[in-house]
Amino acid sequence: MQMRNIIILIAAIIISFVAGFFIGDATAINGVNKAINQSTSNATTETNSTGNTSNSKEENKKYKFGEEGKSGNWSIKVLDSQETTTVQAGNSSDNKTTQQKFIVIKLQMTDTDTLPHQYSTNEFILGNTKDKKQYNVSLDALQAANQKETIYNQNGEFFGVYDDINPNIPKQTYVVFEVPKDFNTWYK
Repeated sequence: MQMRNIIILIAAIIISFVAGFFIGDATAINGVNKAINQSTSNATTETNSTGNTSNSKEENKKYKFGEEGKSGNWSIKVLDSQETTTVQAGNSSDNKTTQQKFIVIKLQMTDTDTLPHQYSTNEFILGNTKDKKQYNVSLDALQAANQKETIYNQNGEFFGVYDDINPNIPKQTYVVFEVPKDFNTWYK
């Protein structure tokens, strides 16, 4: 039962990334709300210059934990997720703590374009499928987790939010959300 909830959580994150990438900040929330409220995949529609609607190539699709998904110029796979009250940084004085809790998601991302790109924290939203509330990335906690790997551990497999990633080279990153203590990632 827990795996099902992780899959739904991951699907919400990937759908949010797609919506944020294509629609933009202002309308991304509306797109995410629609995607989360729908239990099946729907083709995105667009109106061409003659006023007709047609299906675009992108679809809102749910991916299983560990399954690679596509979003814009990115191929994304969720490798791990965990809950914690402290995100470890490279230097213990830089650790990030909360009285609530953090959801730490480890991703593998591959730039599928021909040019280097970086991702934006605005492209990720964590959605609670139970009450439909949405949570933005905790930038401080995200940076602490990624700097531990990139700077202190000198792990070349990781990249941070402001780092360009070259095409076709898979790299890992953490995306971190601060949520209330009672935020339940599992269905009961």
